[in-house]
Amino acid sequence: MNNRLLNTINTIVDYFLLNVLWVIASIPLITIFPATAAMFGVVRKRQLQKETNGIFKSFYIQFKDNFKQSILLSIVWGIVGAFLYVDYKIISPESSAFQLILYILLIIGLILFSSITIYLFPIMVHFELNWKNVIRNAFFFSLMNPILTILLLIIVGIGGAILYAYPVSIFILGSFLAFIVYYLCQMMFNQVMIKKEIG
Repeated sequence: MNNRLLNTINTIVDYFLLNVLWVIASIPLITIFPATAAMFGVVRKRQLQKETNGIFKSFYIQFKDNFKQSILLSIVWGIVGAFLYVDYKIISPESSAFQLILYILLIIGLILFSSITIYLFPIMVHFELNWKNVIRNAFFFSLMNPILTILLLIIVGIGGAILYAYPVSIFILGSFLAFIVYYLCQMMFNQVMIKKEIG
């Protein structure tokens, strides 16, 4: 019983430290994607019980290994996100029927963009893919299981609401969300791999 309690406390402390590392590594802003990939990479190794280097070293290794790919991905994703944001500001659905149609298409695009974004980092750290295939597979996975995708959007949305209401929660929220998101994604990844083996 004492060992279980001690392990639980150690796990909580480790995830808190992981979250702090993620926040610090994200401060330059341009490194948010590499930092997030590193956080998901450490979460993956812990869930698969392959993390033996300690939180600090594991985070550094994951940050370094995923840096180039995540930076490229952040540039592409930043451009797409900026395009969607500008369109959202420009389009006025009340002005005409055409603008309303554009607005509806934009909302669909924003939902799809958000759905794909949720899968980017779990896929990046789980599979060995280049950044183009990471995006492509994130797109397929987001459509493959719409119920899971909606659940993930709700979970991340709740996390965003908590962060907005309590900004200090940023020091514990990131790694907690990464744990839940990767755990759910991993189950789907395993199901897909089993189906491929059976097929």
